[in-house]
Amino acid sequence: MKFIVNETDINCTGTDTTLELKKEIIKVLGLECPYIDISYDINKPMRVMGKFNVEPGLLPRTFDNYALDRFAFKEGVDVNISLTEVSDYEPRKRTPFISGGRGRGTSKAVGRGKATPQPYRLSTFDHTQNQVDMTIKEPTFLLDSQEDFPPLC
Repeated sequence: MKFIVNETDINCTGTDTTLELKKEIIKVLGLECPYIDISYDINKPMRVMGKFNVEPGLLPRTFDNYALDRFAFKEGVDVNISLTEVSDYEPRKRTPFISGGRGRGTSKAVGRGKATPQPYRLSTFDHTQNQVDMTIKEPTFLLDSQEDFPPLC
């Protein structure tokens, strides 16, 4: 794939990530900043079924870890890129998500898969009292009453 930045050609393979492309641009152009944002200067979007669309404008930073072959770049089409230098952003390396499963979390301090003991809790319900009588008063309504059924208007 061929990208053009300020009339400078940058060649990348499909297995390179967007972050590697950005680092290559920084290296080739000799920029002093640790990170750049790139914008695609294209007239119309590139779309291929099953791949990320390549839209004109700023590429979100969330796509930094994706390989370039996951994007809908057309074969033989050079992509013009403009860049913005960013000095206050450091990209993090993507860490894999590890699930402890069944709500145990990823803590290694607690017995590796064993159930964590819960503190003993006393019930606040008083079991010694019984209710013997319970009177339920059914509501009675008068259909002609203005208090039970006030007019809607």
